[in-house]
Amino acid sequence: MARSKVAIIGGGPAGSVAGLTLHKLGHDVTIYERSRFPRYRIGESLLPGTMSILNRLGLQEKIDAQNYVKKPSATFLWGQDQAPWTFSFAAPKVRPWVFDHAVQVKREEFDKLLLDEARNRGITVHEESPVTDVDLSRPDRVVLTVRRGGETVTAESDFVIDAGGSGGPLARKLGVRRYDEFYRNFAVWSYFRLEDPFQGDLKGTTYSITFEDGWVWMIPVKDDLYSVGLVVDRSKAAEVRERGADEFFRTTLTKCVKAMDILGGAEQVDEVRIVHDWSYDTEVFSADRFFLCGDAACFTDPLFSQGVHLASQSAVSAAAAIDRITRHGDETDEVHAWYNRTYREAYEQYHQFLASFYTFASFTEPDSEFWRKRRITESDDERLTRKKWFEKLVDNGPEDSGGTVASFRDRASTMISIGRHQRPELSDEFSEAELNAARVRWISDLTKRLNSISRFRWTGGKAVLKPYYGVEPTGFRLERREVLANEEELDMTQYPMDEETRQIFQDLAEEEFGYRTLVKRLGAVGRQELSTQIVVRLMETGLLTGYDDNGDKVVVQGRLHFGGVGVEYEV
Repeated sequence: MARSKVAIIGGGPAGSVAGLTLHKLGHDVTIYERSRFPRYRIGESLLPGTMSILNRLGLQEKIDAQNYVKKPSATFLWGQDQAPWTFSFAAPKVRPWVFDHAVQVKREEFDKLLLDEARNRGITVHEESPVTDVDLSRPDRVVLTVRRGGETVTAESDFVIDAGGSGGPLARKLGVRRYDEFYRNFAVWSYFRLEDPFQGDLKGTTYSITFEDGWVWMIPVKDDLYSVGLVVDRSKAAEVRERGADEFFRTTLTKCVKAMDILGGAEQVDEVRIVHDWSYDTEVFSADRFFLCGDAACFTDPLFSQGVHLASQSAVSAAAAIDRITRHGDETDEVHAWYNRTYREAYEQYHQFLASFYTFASFTEPDSEFWRKRRITESDDERLTRKKWFEKLVDNGPEDSGGTVASFRDRASTMISIGRHQRPELSDEFSEAELNAARVRWISDLTKRLNSISRFRWTGGKAVLKPYYGVEPTGFRLERREVLANEEELDMTQYPMDEETRQIFQDLAEEEFGYRTLVKRLGAVGRQELSTQIVVRLMETGLLTGYDDNGDKVVVQGRLHFGGVGVEYEV
């Protein structure tokens, strides 16, 4: 079997998961970590998708032994005078690796667990070994310059993964980072000693609470410790310098009355910390013999806790890509194109999701600099000119009421309505079951709209299959697959397709039949279980447009997809 030698910069979740995946795939791995673990990191709140990856890498028993706080959901007091709402992780266990919960962790413990596991499985790990330079000039190898024990040494490898966080040396050297003008936030946080105030279905949940100057996170971590942070506008930096971080944190936190109600008289037990300039992406995520993963590549915003998941997902994808290139060198360009596309789409998915929720809150909170800057109301918002999701939103125009800028906040409000509590205040009486009625109403409305479609129009004259890739969920191999597309390269990559399914959509392009007929035909070729999801995804990508008996366009509001939650894991 072909093997590659891979150097990984950084031993955090991205680096450790990349190493564990590459090792599972049979490659030689060395991890270079600048610090000595354990070391402090923010980002304690995980997503179910991360649990799924770690489970499939064989870490479930060790994670369970840590007795981490179980996270069943994320709860929001989002917008002034809005009832609480909960984004539940409840999902049917359609596969052994689908999770209906995540965990809250102390990152210093969690990251050490991952790195120790990498070492225990035979991966070479060098701590206190910062990489100071990466030489990509040679066509057949990568050369790292590493500082170890007061000496400078060089190390060669076939590939390099920069998982070195926001300070990743390769990302800096390449000069490909682009800071985001929309999420110009910074965070100030500390820790409080507080027993979880809720023991029912809210026990272990993460709180995000808006107030005039921004929003507050509250995360229950181990041993009755709460992580509490302020996310405010970058313009507040001058006030922090003038008043000091401690004073700024205390006085600003008191403005968020709902957060103070949860905290009660809890004691602050740690120093105040600050981080800024966290929202960015890169022009390129991989090329030739390098891959960027996790925070070395991009980060959006702490809302919805996607940081560790995006790091873990990109790590698995990078490892699978290196494995594929090693075994099929003639596919190098195609594999890099896949990695760059899937990574950027995952990042933009989170970016769009968060922008909608910020826009929603901006119309409910008192007028302030923070919320004015986080509102999308115009189609020429220059802060979003590089975002494909925004271009698509604008291009849809007024004809599609589910896609115009004016209705953008409605996407968040739809999700909020599904998770809204029956009581106006947080209460231990909240039950996950009380959300079922709203879920049923949403599904019923969607079903009604779909059933009203008597004629579908296929965009373009032909339905074709195009080559693509996907990560096999248990072995983590990157495998070739085919996805549905038209001759103009518009495609839907979420589900692999075959010739029988393609023929159905070619027939539709020629005959223009309706939803019921389409679902029936999909069922006849073994696609019954996924038929509705396939149709909705095709409508979202613009490949299908539905019309009712009157010839009016049927709008199925574009969903806000959020990777790492539910059953449709990207990796």
